[in-house]
Amino acid sequence: MIYKIANIQDEYNQIFKLNYATFVDEIPQHKENDEKTLIDKFHNKNIYIIAKKDNEVIAMISLNSNRPFSLDEKLGRIEDFYKKDFKNPVEIRLLSIKEEYRKTKAFFRLLECTFNYLIQHSYDLVFISGTTRQEKLYRHIGFNRFHDNVGTEGAEYIPMALDLRESNRVVDKLSKQKRINYLPGPVDLPDNVLSKFSKQLYSHRSKEFVSLTQDTLRKIKNILKVKNVTILHGSGTLANESILAQLAQRNLGKGVILANGEFGNRLVRQAKRHNLSYDSYVVNFGESFDLEKLRKDVIENNYKFIYVVHHETSVGILNNLDEIINIAKECGGDKDIVLAVDAISAVGAIKYDYSNVDYVACSSGKAFCSIAGLAIVGSNCDLVELEQETIYLDLKYANDLNSIPFTQPSLLIEALNVALDEFETDEPYNNVVSKYRYMRSKLEQLKLPIMEINSNELSPVILTVEVPKQYSSVNIGDSLSINNIFIHYNSSYLRERNILQFSFINRNTNFEEIDYTINIIKNMIGEI
Repeated sequence: MIYKIANIQDEYNQIFKLNYATFVDEIPQHKENDEKTLIDKFHNKNIYIIAKKDNEVIAMISLNSNRPFSLDEKLGRIEDFYKKDFKNPVEIRLLSIKEEYRKTKAFFRLLECTFNYLIQHSYDLVFISGTTRQEKLYRHIGFNRFHDNVGTEGAEYIPMALDLRESNRVVDKLSKQKRINYLPGPVDLPDNVLSKFSKQLYSHRSKEFVSLTQDTLRKIKNILKVKNVTILHGSGTLANESILAQLAQRNLGKGVILANGEFGNRLVRQAKRHNLSYDSYVVNFGESFDLEKLRKDVIENNYKFIYVVHHETSVGILNNLDEIINIAKECGGDKDIVLAVDAISAVGAIKYDYSNVDYVACSSGKAFCSIAGLAIVGSNCDLVELEQETIYLDLKYANDLNSIPFTQPSLLIEALNVALDEFETDEPYNNVVSKYRYMRSKLEQLKLPIMEINSNELSPVILTVEVPKQYSSVNIGDSLSINNIFIHYNSSYLRERNILQFSFINRNTNFEEIDYTINIIKNMIGEI
């Protein structure tokens, strides 16, 4: 049995047949017709969550979030009768299941998937016209009557509502279900990291906190292989902002920023705000940089700095940082070209020695498997004090104060500190690679097209699937999410390109869960 969001004509045709069997043959709400199909008048607004056995649609629930609802038409404006406030309502339009499956788990599993969809789309209130013969079931789920019966003799319905903001047995059960996480962040947190959040906050000026921070800095230095580490309170984007502020303050002259994906493009946009003098070397989404061209450009334009994303997760490319380091060393004349690296999605997932770069940006979230909220900058050069830029971006100021320039949250540092202990061995890196290879082989068996990347620049962390045009990446992503399988597909740059991504930085994901995921995808779209 597979549970998904309907998106192909054969599924819709079966839904129309199922509607007819339920709302014409069983409940005499509509007139008979020779085609024995019933197309709901809200069809073009409906989302259908369906259960399929092999290729047969055996159950469906339809949702509509566009007012007026059918209950608006039956009662008048719902707000005149339902007196509690709500902001984002949805109506369950239709519910139908073939008779032979009504006493099986199929209905309740379909219901769980529907509630997952409702919660994930932030609906706060669910309306339904419940058939009188199933009032006990609806009340068991959590629906409550708010108006007298409507409809006709033999087809009476009860106006009912369920407030998703209140405790509910279905919602409570869903909150405890296991999630399968292929997101590039946030990751599922290990118990030893989560346990730190049961502690009380303590002063960032205490000796305990100073000692904790110094130990955390030491661990990060060892992982990055850099001379200095500075922690700021913010996301990984702040780490890049603080590096750009350093480059601007140093008045190095013109540099070049490389972009072959979304995060390289973001660096270009960020640099503009710092009034840096730079050129941008932009290639197509997922394309490799022509490093010979880069070498020539660096020499001809006398570039003084290079900024590059090490692991461009938006496409799944691991840019050739070794060769870019060589270019920076060999083309700078008497003075090396300054090299800054966005390694936010590399650090913790890919073992790499950053001792030959000037600046490296990372964060406490992502593959470090801790709580997001701490920006981290490794450096192998002298930091400079900012003269005009905001003090919040001043790496030197923060570094001089042992990364405690302002209030730092003790629990975030506690969580990061314990998470870093996992990197005393290579096991976290090996874990990422083994799951990546396993999933890749399974996707290749389905003949799903994985984005072509130069073999020497393949990311060992994230798989980018270019979904064939006859399928929707959003539909597949939504259908997986109602099954509690979370992949990367909702960012605008992925939606525009009909792309899905599977990341393997989440340590809890196992091979059994990968098999389960592949089986759902196979049943959803088959082999290409």
